[in-house]
Amino acid sequence: MAADLMWALATCRASIFRGTVAEPAYGDPVPNNLTPASSGVLLAVEERNSRTWDPAAQTPRVVRVVNGTVPSTTDIVTGDRIRDDTNGVLYLVQNVTRPRTPGRTPDVRLDLKRIGDDGG
Repeated sequence: MAADLMWALATCRASIFRGTVAEPAYGDPVPNNLTPASSGVLLAVEERNSRTWDPAAQTPRVVRVVNGTVPSTTDIVTGDRIRDDTNGVLYLVQNVTRPRTPGRTPDVRLDLKRIGDDGG
């Protein structure tokens, strides 16, 4: 079986960034967005709106929900950043779900938060 075989329909290729580097001026840790831990990963991104009711303000709210799917062999963990290389959009991986089913290994599901365009 190929390493990048995926059951979902991929929407792009992506790069995964992991870890931090020291900020030059003060030494504080900042995300390492310069060196990808992995690149060329198949990624299916699904963005949808979810309507909720805000009881405090008595108004309806629209919340954007972003989910991703990567092949089951992908090394990805919560806290990684993933960049859609096709569109240059950067996401934070908030949750990783590795479903278990008999017979085949399903794709890994990701809960993503869009954190903007990759500025380098």
